Amino acid sequence: MNTIKLYSMAYQDRSDRVRWLMEEIGLPYENHFLKVNDNWKVIEQGYCDINPMNRVPTIVDGNVTLYESAAICMYLTDKYSYGKLAPTIDSPYRPQYLKWMISSVGTYEAAIARLFTHTKTDLEKFQTREYVASQAEIWKKELLPILNHQEYLLPTGFSTCDIMMAAIIGNHEAPGYEFVAKGHPTVEKYIERLAKRDACIRAKVYG
Repeated sequence: MNTIKLYSMAYQDRSDRVRWLMEEIGLPYENHFLKVNDNWKVIEQGYCDINPMNRVPTIVDGNVTLYESAAICMYLTDKYSYGKLAPTIDSPYRPQYLKWMISSVGTYEAAIARLFTHTKTDLEKFQTREYVASQAEIWKKELLPILNHQEYLLPTGFSTCDIMMAAIIGNHEAPGYEFVAKGHPTVEKYIERLAKRDACIRAKVYG
C-alpha cells in the first residue's frame, strides 16, 4: 500500500477531514505542512506544480494527485473503505451519502466560510452573521429530525459524511458550532460523540 502524501498548511484547515478519514481507515500517510505567508497564502516553491490552484489540501496516492477535500474523501473512501465508510453503489443509502458529501461543503461550509471573507466593516460582519444564522435555521430543519432518530447521518451508522459534517460544524469554539449545534442537544451530542472517536483525536481535528 502506498504511503499517501497529504499537503496542508496546518492541522486546522480543510485537510482536517482528510487526515481524520485516513486515521479511521488506517492508511499510512505523511503530513507535508507547506510554507505560508502572514496571510496564510501558500508560498511553497514548486507546490503549484502539484496543485495549480495553490490551495490545500492535496494528496498524492501513488500516481494519483487530487485536491478538493470532498473529492479526496470520496476517492479514499471508495478505494480503501468501500462498503464500510461509504455505502456501495447498489445500496439504497448511496444517494443520501453522496448528497451529504456534497452539501456539507457546497451548502454548509460555503455559507459558514463567508464569516471569514468580505467582512471588513461592522455592517458587513453583522449582515453576514444574519445570513449564516438564517441559513442555519434551514439546515436544522433537515438535521434535527435525522439526529433525533439515529446517531449518525445515515441509518447504517458512522460514515465518511459524518466526518465531513463534523469537521465543518467544528467544536464549541467554532462558528459552525455556534450557528448549527449550540442550544440543540441532539446536534451537540452528535458532535461530542464524533469528537471522542480515536481517529478524530489522532488526527488532531479538535486539538
